[in-house]
Amino acid sequence: MKFIYFFIVIDILLTSITYIYYRQNFAFAKTWSFFFVYLALAVNAVGSRLLPETAPLFILKASSWLSGLWIAFMYYSLMLALLHTLLWLGSNILSFSLPNFEIACAGLLLVVSLVAWGTFRAFNPVVRTEEIVTSKLPPNSSYKIVLVSDIHLGRILGNDYAKDLVKKINAQNPDLVLMAGDILDEKISYVVEQDSLSQLAKLNTKLGVYAAYGNHDYLDKPLVWQGMLEANNIKVLRDASIIVDSKLKISGLNDFSRNRSNVTLEKLASGNEDYYSILIDHQPRKIEPASAAGYDLYVAGHTHTGQLFPNRLITKKMYKLDYGRKEFGKMTAITSNGYGFWGPPVRTELAPELVVITVKAL
Repeated sequence: MKFIYFFIVIDILLTSITYIYYRQNFAFAKTWSFFFVYLALAVNAVGSRLLPETAPLFILKASSWLSGLWIAFMYYSLMLALLHTLLWLGSNILSFSLPNFEIACAGLLLVVSLVAWGTFRAFNPVVRTEEIVTSKLPPNSSYKIVLVSDIHLGRILGNDYAKDLVKKINAQNPDLVLMAGDILDEKISYVVEQDSLSQLAKLNTKLGVYAAYGNHDYLDKPLVWQGMLEANNIKVLRDASIIVDSKLKISGLNDFSRNRSNVTLEKLASGNEDYYSILIDHQPRKIEPASAAGYDLYVAGHTHTGQLFPNRLITKKMYKLDYGRKEFGKMTAITSNGYGFWGPPVRTELAPELVVITVKAL
């Protein structure tokens, strides 16, 4: 409930500031109809999170869509209001005339365009490719790995979304698939009602599908969720390792929100020297300890590169590698910005992605 109270305060603050801004600059915003529509959208932003799971799915979806788009619209409207206010203050200090109405019109057009473009971008992922050469594999051998993180199956992202994801992954003809957490968004019931996991069971690989838990995967009956994933051919590695074949070992960590220690990471490193060793970690917070423990490949997600521009300025400061690929000693680290989204169905930072990694012998 603390999150709900915090969200209510933020919603009231953003709604008030942006409503005052639009009312000051547009005649249509002075009408009662505009006020009531604005108020209804603001109330829905909070109310969407309070709707019972038993509500009809179409209502839950519609409410979530409106809430998410409203949050993105508010976010950029606040930026517009702040920027315009600074320009207005500057014009008063320097004594020059400012075309306030024209600036407000251009700003509103930009806000709407950003939200519309970001919505399109959120549902049009790209494929990023990486190639790693290693001396730990026998001559002429290789693995084709698809890394996917932050799928966020839930109210908005359901069966059709999962079906499209599986189609894209299978088109890569992978040897194995790695899922770096946040397969679930919030409630298992939404996934069950839309039968979304049955699509993931159709992933075609030679060596299997392996997943670590993200922070969202703990939000609703994590043991039940694990059983459901494994019933759909996804092997969950929660502070555990598995020997895939004579050359490959995969380890997965519980999310940083549940285990901040490096002790488990170091224990799972036993035998790393005998295999090409991969570590799946949802949040890219243990890259350097993983390198020191002798892992060969570290994969993570979680960051979404901030999801909404310009939030990557923050994620770059928060993580050693918020996106992309970097070598840490003898270990390669790859962080994906995720396939899905959280909250607003909008991505104005880097496009969502699948990462196709080819690991081949030197």
